[in-house]
Amino acid sequence: MTAPLQHPALILAALGAVSAVLGTNFLGAGYGDAPHLGVYMVLTGVWFGLVMAYDVWRWGTPAWAAAATAFIATWIGWEVAVNVALQIDRSWLDAGPIIQTFKSYLAGFAAGAVGALLTWAGVAAYVPALRRPRAAATIASTGAIFGLLLPWTNNYDSGIVLLFPWQAAVAAMFGLNMAPARAPEPPDAPAFAIER
Repeated sequence: MTAPLQHPALILAALGAVSAVLGTNFLGAGYGDAPHLGVYMVLTGVWFGLVMAYDVWRWGTPAWAAAATAFIATWIGWEVAVNVALQIDRSWLDAGPIIQTFKSYLAGFAAGAVGALLTWAGVAAYVPALRRPRAAATIASTGAIFGLLLPWTNNYDSGIVLLFPWQAAVAAMFGLNMAPARAPEPPDAPAFAIER
């Protein structure tokens, strides 16, 4: 049985929160002009990539190739998610006023799902417990739901509004899907023993 403070979900959620703080304060350089395709806020993906690399190392396959794969897939997931959000929010769907209202929410939802799903693919390559369709679905849907916070980052002019809950929740979902099943409790010993 795993002690509550040693549960993968709790540890990964805490690391995801730290990653979000670092990602908000240390974005890194960007290469490209929004909304065109580019590489944006390089370090933000690096911080969360380190969390996922630790995830694989600790609860999956403790090998450099496994950790590197999770790290790279997470960073790519971040960059693809940012580009998806920029394309939807700035370029696509310029049709009408109703779409304009919900475009940022749609961008966050899609980007959150894409980022979480690409991260899942890299981590699941080395963590067998994550290779179930249910794990992919819960991780991607968590990313999509928390991606809906994207418009709020503009209202409060801070990435922490999105990054903190998104990274903590998605990381926790990885941990919940990796948590070992509880072993059945052994039957209680008889209250008395018969002596011969």
